[in-house]
Amino acid sequence: MDFASDLTELDYLCKCVHISSQLPVFCKWHVDNHQELIWSVELSAHPTFTDMADLFRTAAAKGIELKHPIIFEIHDLEQFAVVPVIRNGQCIAVVVIGPTTRWNANELNSAWLIEHSIPVQDREKWVDYIERLPLIDHFRFLHICVLANWIVNHEALDITDVLQSTMQFRLAAQQQEKELELADRREYSIFHDGIVGVNQMLELITRGDKNELMKQLVKATRENNHVGVQSKRSHIRSVKNLAICGIALSSHAAIQGGLYQELAMTLCDLHVQHIEELHELGAIETAVFTAISDFADRVNQCRNSNHSKPIQKSKEYIYNHLFEELTLQLLSEVAGLNPHYLSQLFKKETGLTLMSYIQRERIEEAKKLLEHSNDTISRIGDRLTFYDQAHFVKAFKKYAGMTPKQYRNRQHLNR
Repeated sequence: MDFASDLTELDYLCKCVHISSQLPVFCKWHVDNHQELIWSVELSAHPTFTDMADLFRTAAAKGIELKHPIIFEIHDLEQFAVVPVIRNGQCIAVVVIGPTTRWNANELNSAWLIEHSIPVQDREKWVDYIERLPLIDHFRFLHICVLANWIVNHEALDITDVLQSTMQFRLAAQQQEKELELADRREYSIFHDGIVGVNQMLELITRGDKNELMKQLVKATRENNHVGVQSKRSHIRSVKNLAICGIALSSHAAIQGGLYQELAMTLCDLHVQHIEELHELGAIETAVFTAISDFADRVNQCRNSNHSKPIQKSKEYIYNHLFEELTLQLLSEVAGLNPHYLSQLFKKETGLTLMSYIQRERIEEAKKLLEHSNDTISRIGDRLTFYDQAHFVKAFKKYAGMTPKQYRNRQHLNR
């Protein structure tokens, strides 16, 4: 067929796609003639593009090198089905269907808008715009993509084919960004300088040297060094990603320094959860400093204990299983010593019998639960395996100098 007949056929096919999907359809021709065609229901004004055709052209530009359709998303806000029109093995045009959205306007809260770098003055316009877009879930949109490809190319695909094509497209784009970033880092030595600084800090955590670590952190902040940008979408997201990576590395260094593995991993989770709730750079920086210094501080406490390996193993097991029944026989198996010798060694190194140490640790845990949870006193005693409430109260008073009820009331008054 010549150009005129191809254009006539494509015009008819795109109308069919538009009528079938009830969505806007844009077609850009790439061979011999750069004609553009639009079949559309009434479109809402876009917050960024003055001419909606520019939005369609942005999506269409992604389809020139494609062999199969993809779903193209812009900032996770708008999604398009991008279908290359293939004739004799060559892409002669690109059909774009959309925009649609997977998001309900009610989900566009302030945090979400910040994450997607929407300027404050434009947020109301974005919410209004998204509210007017067709709401189509990912699964349904994949089927629309498959249908459009059948109409335009008479090629039978499954939604998994579209998913695979989309993934390959995204991976190729990410790989290009990575190569450019690596080139920049090699040229300006950012990568090497950053790694050296990170390794120095991790070594300080492993040694439990909190004072020197804080000096290094202050120096890094003053010089504005960075290891890399983790997100092209949002500066806040980049800082959070770097913070999370730093905390994860710090927890690993703390484990190497002697901190209980379970404790280090739990602290890592808690610090990461806290950072995810923050939306200001200063607050994130403070949270990272606090987390990293916390690991170093706890390693220092462990290293200063000067306990032998069997005692360290016993203490770590007690920490991890404080809410379970703990017996001398069980701990002797963990430490690899006979019960009598373990008892003697534990008392020699800690100044406490094993059972006294366990009870003291349970009372320390009970204090935290009394202060931070709404559990009843009897429930806390049960959780920490005390025989009954009277036993719990007696043990608590022995180590805390007051009853659990008095402790909880005092903490509430001090808030």
